[in-house]
Amino acid sequence: MTAGHDRIGPLLVTLLGVAALAPVPAALAQARSTPSAHEAISQEVVISATRLADEALTAKVVQVLNNDPYLFAPHISVLTENGVVRLEGFTNDLHELRRALVLARRAAGQRRVLNEVEFMASDDDAD
Repeated sequence: MTAGHDRIGPLLVTLLGVAALAPVPAALAQARSTPSAHEAISQEVVISATRLADEALTAKVVQVLNNDPYLFAPHISVLTENGVVRLEGFTNDLHELRRALVLARRAAGQRRVLNEVEFMASDDDAD
């Protein structure tokens, strides 16, 4: 039985020693890979489009909205900033709001479209 303990002892010590040393290189590698404060700040600023690209995208969405025969588009304005299209204005028809969003998203392609169109319910019983 002593021979069995002799073989397990060094093996166990070796495994424990390797296990105890294993986290140290990982911690050192992680400490080296963390960016400095300056690098972290500079990575947060991302410009995804130029001003000309924004203007072209705005013109495309406005043209699509104006060309649709089922949509009264003059009360909806289109703004584009850094590739994000924003629809603003008001409507009293939910179908018109949905149609404007669908058309704008189709024209914008992979770009994000924000809905800031206000729905104003008409009070038909007040007449």
